[in-house]
Amino acid sequence: MDDKQRLFRLQYQAAISPYYHGVLHVLFVFGLGFALIAIALVQLQIQGGAGWAWLGVPATLLFANVNEWHVHKNRLHKRGKGRLSQLIWHRHTREHHHYFTHEEMRVASTREYRIVFFPAYAFVMVAVQSVLLGLLCALLGGRNLGYIVFATAIAFYLWYEAVHFLCHVDENALLRHLPLVNTMRRNHMVHHTQALMTEYNMNLTFPFADWLFGTSDLQRSLLGTIFNGYGSQHLKPEVARRYQELGMAPPVPHVQAPLESVSQSVVPADLNKV
Repeated sequence: MDDKQRLFRLQYQAAISPYYHGVLHVLFVFGLGFALIAIALVQLQIQGGAGWAWLGVPATLLFANVNEWHVHKNRLHKRGKGRLSQLIWHRHTREHHHYFTHEEMRVASTREYRIVFFPAYAFVMVAVQSVLLGLLCALLGGRNLGYIVFATAIAFYLWYEAVHFLCHVDENALLRHLPLVNTMRRNHMVHHTQALMTEYNMNLTFPFADWLFGTSDLQRSLLGTIFNGYGSQHLKPEVARRYQELGMAPPVPHVQAPLESVSQSVVPADLNKV
């Protein structure tokens, strides 16, 4: 971590409310999320099975994956004109991508969960949108379809948050060999290379839309892209050239020295030089 990133982390942490509690943040999102999924599933009319309504699972996952890609590329990394759009862009591009770079992706304390997980109100907004989507599907395809689509949408959001968190923790043997998760850890580290962040690896759940729309940094089949792991031997030629121009090797998650909390680190004496 260079002095610029260290200073940014120190200033960001100093601005976090003393009432913020990272563990409570996580418990609220995942506790409420699993509760909503359970409530939806117990409402299913299972006499004779839900039948074709279970097709709502893959359909919702694909729709949500493309929507995730669109929001990440065109909302989180593009500064819009509206106040909400600018707030979202600032929190993601100006804060998250300065707090975490490919040189240091890890969190050191639970207070830093604030910069990893979306705000709690974001989950409430997603839940409301999922209710509306479920109601629409219920009108079009019946009660079971509505509940299944709703539960799948909530589960997708929780999966996003879980994988994103796993992208910002220490390297270990489990994560290195866990299919899909290892792929997303490498992909997200590449995405946090600031020179590439607006162009490559927008997905965090599974890289379907990145493969579909050509924003994966890899040149592989869909299955090869999803289960690529930490490998960098299939880089697109234009991406390999970018790394050469940047004078760096493709970043790969690796075991690093223990990360101290920024508040314990030495802050540069002359802040103007950072």
